Amino acid sequence: MFPTFPTLRPRRAAAAVAVMAVVLGALVAAPASATTPGTNGRIAYKQYLDADRTTGAIFTIRPDGTGTRQLTRPAAGVVDDQPDWSPDGSLVAFRRCVPDTVCAIYTVHPDGSHLRRLSPECNATAPDIETKCPDESEVAFMPDGRHVIYTRSTGLVREFPDGEGFIEHSDVVIRDLSGEHSRVILRSRPFAGDNNEMVVSPDGRQVAFRRENSPLTEPAGGIALFVMRSDGSHVRRITPWSLHAGDHPDWSPDGRWILFRSNEDGGFLDSQLYVVHPDGTGRRQVTHVSADTMLLSASFSPSGTKVVYARSGDGGQPDLFTARLDGSHEQHVTHTALWDSAPDWGPARR
Repeated sequence: MFPTFPTLRPRRAAAAVAVMAVVLGALVAAPASATTPGTNGRIAYKQYLDADRTTGAIFTIRPDGTGTRQLTRPAAGVVDDQPDWSPDGSLVAFRRCVPDTVCAIYTVHPDGSHLRRLSPECNATAPDIETKCPDESEVAFMPDGRHVIYTRSTGLVREFPDGEGFIEHSDVVIRDLSGEHSRVILRSRPFAGDNNEMVVSPDGRQVAFRRENSPLTEPAGGIALFVMRSDGSHVRRITPWSLHAGDHPDWSPDGRWILFRSNEDGGFLDSQLYVVHPDGTGRRQVTHVSADTMLLSASFSPSGTKVVYARSGDGGQPDLFTARLDGSHEQHVTHTALWDSAPDWGPARR
């Protein structure tokens, strides 16, 4: 069980260091065993290459902040995002979104070579692209390293009076790395909402994901964290709709806890981190940051002894930081004027 946390209300973004100490200290609740045991490897992350955040590339960096390496070199206006390491550290999966078309899943080697598209090619153009080309994103490796899980969005986009648009179908799919065989494990009702941001438990038996309801589903606009078995059965909500929870979930290495971000207005400020057991019990808010603090996603190290996270840096834009589980030895990993986020800490190559 997590300890009782004091209420922390920092007055400025710089106080996020103390807040992260509270978060990380909470994670010492049980000894951690990594999904892929071994020495910590490089950290993959997304960096926007321009101040307007129109072009994004995948980078990796050593945990000590040295050896920055750019893996992808997208054209202007293309965003590569959501990197995820394979269990053996031999591949990085990510999504690529191109203007006026759909997002697709790719893999790349850690040296930037062998860029490969897993999603099927689709040469349709607007307006046919909405009905003929699936949008595939939110990719994560399964623990066997031979399959990935992702969101496949298909059909028309329906605009609602509140200005929100929802795709007709938002399904959860597992595909092998050949790209030839896939199966849908969770199907959505038409225009019911979005299922996304899947993350698989260390033992491969469960999947945590975020669900956002459309105005057609009660409660309208509700956002919550769900868990299901890896075959798509036994879907259950583990956070209340009122929490607007589920953003960027991550399993603890021992599989006992899920860490996630909650933000009521859908933006980047005034966010909080929470933890919860996979059965929905033991939920704790572990940060109380001020509205001007930018606190983004976090990821465990493969060793289970540290975490990497994104928060407001020296220039106001998010940078990457690492720290031990007790909150000590925080290290400022990236130092750029650009937007660094979506970290995933990979294992050392076998």
